Amino acid sequence: MTKVIDLRQKKVKTSRAPVFVVKKTATSPLQNQPPRIVWEAPSFYFNPQKRYLSTVIIALVFAGGSMLLFSGDMLMAIFLLLSSLVLILYSTKRPEISKIMIDPRGITIGDAVHHYKDIRSFWLNYDPGNLKELSLELKKWYMPYVKVSIEDKNPLIIRSILVNFLPEKEHEHSLVDIIARKIGL
Repeated sequence: MTKVIDLRQKKVKTSRAPVFVVKKTATSPLQNQPPRIVWEAPSFYFNPQKRYLSTVIIALVFAGGSMLLFSGDMLMAIFLLLSSLVLILYSTKRPEISKIMIDPRGITIGDAVHHYKDIRSFWLNYDPGNLKELSLELKKWYMPYVKVSIEDKNPLIIRSILVNFLPEKEHEHSLVDIIARKIGL
């Protein structure tokens, strides 16, 4: 048992020396631990069925080849062929499993630590059977949003921890996110 000094209920004797009332309370070791949640999730959304992606790649290669042959626009043809090559390389990449941890210090995703002072807001996108992700709006201009899959974790527990440190603000899905999900990136 620990002794807690209650400074709100101090009593003063006639000798003007303060006397403190001591309350004994039983605390469990779990009460002293700060809130923390840990899980593992893939680093990005992976869709093994890439039928739309292969259609986009074929269209880019065809457009680049036809630009080169018919209009003679070499720069645009090279751009289209290189963009199709980048899509091919990106489509073969498999996601890595990252450890995600939320604690009073910040949000850790793999090796990267995002402190709460560097985050503007958060939003939990939760559509059972579909999209389950934590969206963080960062203060960095070159990386405005970080999206993390919450997998099978309870979003209410994640929200109850984050609402103590960050404002909750709805994050809209960007056009790039919508297109990337549709074509399988």
